[in-house]
Amino acid sequence: MTPTRLFLDHAAGSPTLPEVVDLMAELQRAGIGNPNGGHTEARRARAILDGARASLAEDFSVEPRQITFTATASEALALGLHSALTPTLALVTTAGEHRGSRALATQHAAAGGAVELLALDAHGVMQAAALRTDHPGAVGLFALASGEVGTIQPWATFATAWRASGGGALVVDAVQAAYDHALDAQATGAAHLVVGSAKVGGPFGIAALISAPETKVRPLIAGGGQERGRRGGTEAVVLAAGFAAAYRAHRLHAEQTRQHLNVITTAFDDALGSLASLGLAPTGAPFTSETRLAGHRSFAADWALGDDLVAALDHAGIAASTGSACISGSREPSEALRAMGHSEGESRGGLRLTFGRASTVEEARYAATVVRSVLERVRTAVPA
Repeated sequence: MTPTRLFLDHAAGSPTLPEVVDLMAELQRAGIGNPNGGHTEARRARAILDGARASLAEDFSVEPRQITFTATASEALALGLHSALTPTLALVTTAGEHRGSRALATQHAAAGGAVELLALDAHGVMQAAALRTDHPGAVGLFALASGEVGTIQPWATFATAWRASGGGALVVDAVQAAYDHALDAQATGAAHLVVGSAKVGGPFGIAALISAPETKVRPLIAGGGQERGRRGGTEAVVLAAGFAAAYRAHRLHAEQTRQHLNVITTAFDDALGSLASLGLAPTGAPFTSETRLAGHRSFAADWALGDDLVAALDHAGIAASTGSACISGSREPSEALRAMGHSEGESRGGLRLTFGRASTVEEARYAATVVRSVLERVRTAVPA
């Protein structure tokens, strides 16, 4: 029996785990007070919030006081960069970063700050050899892994080169990497590390900034002392509890999930067959577990717009994306693909399929059959 719909956009956010849904529903039914109050209900909410913070701290090998909850990963990136960057410091980043990161770089440049885009190779790997030494103390804004093309950066090598070049604070996007493999936040060398909830089967609407010990966090949102004065506004207690529960469940089964996803994508590749026969070029790093996010496949077609391919697949029952959920619908060429050397046409024709822990081999094979059929049909309809 074939499914009527297949969700293959897990890199944009996986469905919330059933046990997390149950936990949050139970907390909501019991009633949540404001964790900053002094009554019994407030103290209960504070205990739940503190428990979520402690759980995440253990999972990332940090102290609870290093974690600041935010509404989104984009907000956490902005908070980290606001805390690390001054108008006189250069910002070093790449064209392959999440669109939220690139927007922050644009904002810094518009305010008169220096922005340097580090080169990417054809696989999307940051070129450490191109780091300049004439920006001492520069702030780096980088992702450990690309959500668009799936490339995992050789971070240990890059971080060493960064320090050798005289680079300063690193603001690191670990949203995709934290789903793929266990992370020790301190080992990354980041002044500020960003992790999210939705990618690991937690609720949307919550993320976290993990700051190095004694690193100052300057609030973007002034408030009444919440989050140790780092972010104003009443904390989302239920979402924080859901985030912590989802990440703990993910961490306990991360290696099993990774192996499962490798089996899934191998089955998909075998069933899809030759990319050249479909007019597709692979994007990102080679399909190995060391260089690419598990469950992640991305391609580029120079004969169609990525949004049109996504729409055709959606009509056939498959939820996919053009590469980044933030790019979908824009019809603009992907800055990441252009920086990796892809043509203008290919940069407009990105297609990303990402599997999740609940995906099956049968679904992968079925998805390949549908994808091949849809692409052949759309390509045939494209005027020569």
